Amino acid sequence: MNFKKNIFKIISLFIVTFAIVSCTSKSVDIQGTTKFSTMSEDENTYRYHTVVFGDSLWSISAKHYNDPFLWPNIFKNNQNIIYDADLILPGQSLIMYEKISDGSRKKAREYAKSRGLWVVGYREESDITFLEND
Repeated sequence: MNFKKNIFKIISLFIVTFAIVSCTSKSVDIQGTTKFSTMSEDENTYRYHTVVFGDSLWSISAKHYNDPFLWPNIFKNNQNIIYDADLILPGQSLIMYEKISDGSRKKAREYAKSRGLWVVGYREESDITFLEND
């Protein structure tokens, strides 16, 4: 019985030694270069608005920007949170940028005035087009 135990210990020691040597015997230097993306710092200051019951993008825009026709900017800036501009939910936290460029203001107003019917729970084709174009 002692012979079997000793053989088992010797074989186990050999396997462990072989495993350690095979893992550490070769090393290769990593060559080449890569570019890392950097996050640009957002110079535009912002605050958050937590949606409450009865809020709409129209009313939030009127409150924060004194212009309800700027609601498409809120929609665009929060498209990762808002699927359908016609449906926002209490508890959602929306980013409200302090500064909106004149070009963005103009596009938002034009879009808001020509959008057409509102269908809750469905992302209209015109919304998709608006979100894709800067």
